Amino acid sequence: MLKKQHFPFSQRFQQVLQLLIKLMPTCFILLFSFTLFSCGKKFARVPINIKVQSEIDINTYSNFAVLPFVSDKNTKKLDELPADIGPEIAQILRSVLGRQKHFEVVNKQETDRIMTGEVIEDDWLTDTERLSELGKYFEVKGVIVGSYRFYTDTRPRRYYGERYSPQQQRYIMDYQDYMQKTYLLSLRVMIIDVDTQKIIWDEAYRQSSAEAHNIGSFVFSQMAPQQTTMRELSKRAVTDFARQISPHYEQEDRFLMR
Repeated sequence: MLKKQHFPFSQRFQQVLQLLIKLMPTCFILLFSFTLFSCGKKFARVPINIKVQSEIDINTYSNFAVLPFVSDKNTKKLDELPADIGPEIAQILRSVLGRQKHFEVVNKQETDRIMTGEVIEDDWLTDTERLSELGKYFEVKGVIVGSYRFYTDTRPRRYYGERYSPQQQRYIMDYQDYMQKTYLLSLRVMIIDVDTQKIIWDEAYRQSSAEAHNIGSFVFSQMAPQQTTMRELSKRAVTDFARQISPHYEQEDRFLMR
């Protein structure tokens, strides 16, 4: 006859504890599933407005002077773009920032008056001392400058689809070749602190727009002015910049159980 083996209480407690630890993942899954699906509960997705703070100190940088943008020095000269596209980008930026209640922007007339006789070149972007001195004439805390690079990329594409064949009396796979012309803009925006002469913001914003052409429309697009496309891409890029430095609300989804 086998003798009944007795375990110390502490040893039995350790065995029970080890068993519970092994079963914890399974118990957790069962508990979560029961909570999720019990009583016929449903979940509703509700959009919530979340306030997003500015990425700069708007208490310090509340007034700006926006200088004309310059063509990127690595970009080939584009004859189809007017010479005043840089000042036009600056005016778009003034208009967008001017609609924000947190900022004051020196208007175009005052900017032109103070900048009389000055020609903005790409070497200005690295001369923060000169930009800071200019900012003192504007009586602002920050000077916004930048450069743009606008170019096109054209590549042959092939579109696959179905068409009805009268001979075979059924739909068959077919393709069509076309030219895809893509307009690309890279807009670099910088903010110079007038007091410290430091660059507090330096970001590039990229936008693009694509068109599909046959041979005839592609030739016409080569001759057509591109200012309208440039303006539209500039507005998008400037809006992205203004959104980052302005407090705003964004929607996030929340799931509510009912």
